[in-house]
Amino acid sequence: MRQSNHARSGGGTLVIPPGTYRVGKQEHVPGEYPYYRPAKIFTVKGLKYLRIEGNRATLRLAPGLRFGSFDKDNGEPYQPTKMPFVDPKYAASVGFMLHIVECDNVIIQDLELDGNLGELIIGGQFGDTGRQLPACGIFLQNNKNATIERVHSHHHALDGIMIGWYGLKEQDPASPHTLTDCVFEYNGRQGLSWIGGRGLTARRCKFNHTGKAENNGKPFVSAPGAGLDIEAEESICRDGYFEDCEFVNNAGCGMVADSGDGGYSRFVRCLFWGVTNWSAWNAKPGLVFEDCTFHGSSVHAFGSDDPALATRWIRCTFEDKPWQGQGPYGGFLAEMNGNLKNVTFESCVFRANQRRSIWCSGGGFRFVDCEFIHRFAELPAGQFQALLREGEIVGCHFKEEFPEGTDARWPILVDGSRVVGHEKPTVVDGPHVRWGSPQGPVGVIPPSK
Repeated sequence: MRQSNHARSGGGTLVIPPGTYRVGKQEHVPGEYPYYRPAKIFTVKGLKYLRIEGNRATLRLAPGLRFGSFDKDNGEPYQPTKMPFVDPKYAASVGFMLHIVECDNVIIQDLELDGNLGELIIGGQFGDTGRQLPACGIFLQNNKNATIERVHSHHHALDGIMIGWYGLKEQDPASPHTLTDCVFEYNGRQGLSWIGGRGLTARRCKFNHTGKAENNGKPFVSAPGAGLDIEAEESICRDGYFEDCEFVNNAGCGMVADSGDGGYSRFVRCLFWGVTNWSAWNAKPGLVFEDCTFHGSSVHAFGSDDPALATRWIRCTFEDKPWQGQGPYGGFLAEMNGNLKNVTFESCVFRANQRRSIWCSGGGFRFVDCEFIHRFAELPAGQFQALLREGEIVGCHFKEEFPEGTDARWPILVDGSRVVGHEKPTVVDGPHVRWGSPQGPVGVIPPSK
C-alpha cells in the first residue's frame, strides 16, 4: 500500500506493475481440518479509501490447487454419499483474489483476474449442488461507493465477481456500486452474483459463457450457472441498472431473478442469448427491459396489482437466432404462465423463424403496438403459431413470411383475451396464420365487445 494522506487516514493505493503474477496457495497442518487450507490473497476491511491500479497486470491462480470435497484425513477427493453436504472438515476452497469488506470509496481499475479453472484439482461436490465454495475473482462485501473499471475476471471456479450487503433493509440508504467496461466470462457458477445491495450499475459489461470452461476435458459448472444471478441472501437487492451489457451462452440462464428479496432492475440495450438455457428468467418484481434483444426463450414474468412491480418489455426484439451454429434455446421466443397482472409488452418485435412466437397464458397481461412475424413453415398444420390467453391485445400486427407454395393454416389462439380499441387496429395479415382457429378471420380484428 503506497503511503499517502489517504493511507494515514485509513486507506491507500495498491499499484500493481504490468506483468503476470501467480497468486494463491493451500497449506496442510497435520492433525488439523480441513486438510487443505487456503491462504488469503488480498483482504482488507474497514478502509475509508482504497484504490487498486492494475496497469493491465494479470493475477493468475497457482495451478494444482484443490477445490471441492477432499477427505479430511488423507486429502484425497471425497465423494459425499448424499447432498447437501456441508461438513467444513472436507472443504477445499481457493478463496477470493480480492476480498474487500466494509470499505468506502473503492476503485479497482485495469486488472485481469485469472482463476485458472482448468488447472484446479477437483474434488467431490460441496454445498447444496455442485461445489459451492469460495473461488471468486472479487468479493465486495458491505462496501459503499465502489467503482470497478476495465476488469477482466474469468475462469474462476465460482464467480467472476460477487457483490453483497448482508443485513440490508428496505429503509436503508443506497450503497452504490458501478461496473464499467468489465468482462466476467467462463466462470463456474456466475459471472456476477448480486446477493445484496441498493444501487448496482453496470455499463458495457459482459456476463458470458458461465459453465463453459473445461477442467479435465469436461465443462465445469455449479448451479445456477448464470451470467447474472440476482439472489438476495439475508438482504435485499434494489435499484439495479444494466446498460449495453451482454448475457450470452451461459450454461444456466443469461439472467436469473428467482430467489430472495430481489429483482428491481432495469436493463437498457442489453443482449440476452440463451444457447443451452433460458435467455432470461424473470420471476421477481420490478424488472424492466428497454430496447433489449433476446435470442433464445425468455421465461416467466411477475404479475402484480402494482404496475411498477410487474415485468415490462419496451421496444424489445425477440428472435430465434443461433449462436455460432448452436441453439437457440426453447420452443417459443417467450414463455410465461400464471399471474400476469399488468405484465406488459410495448412496441416489441417477435421474429419466429424456426419455432412458435409466444406462449402467454395467464390473466392480466397487455401487448401494445407489438409486431409478430411468423416464418415457421415446418410447424404441422393446425397447430398454433402463437398463444395469447386471458389478456389484452392492443394495436398489434401479426405478419407472416412463408415460402412460396405453403398451403397450411395455423391459428393464433386467443382464448379469453380481449382486443382493445386503439388508434392503430389489431391486424392479422394471413392467409396462413389466422385469428382464433385455422379457419379464423384475417385482416382488421375488431375490438372485443
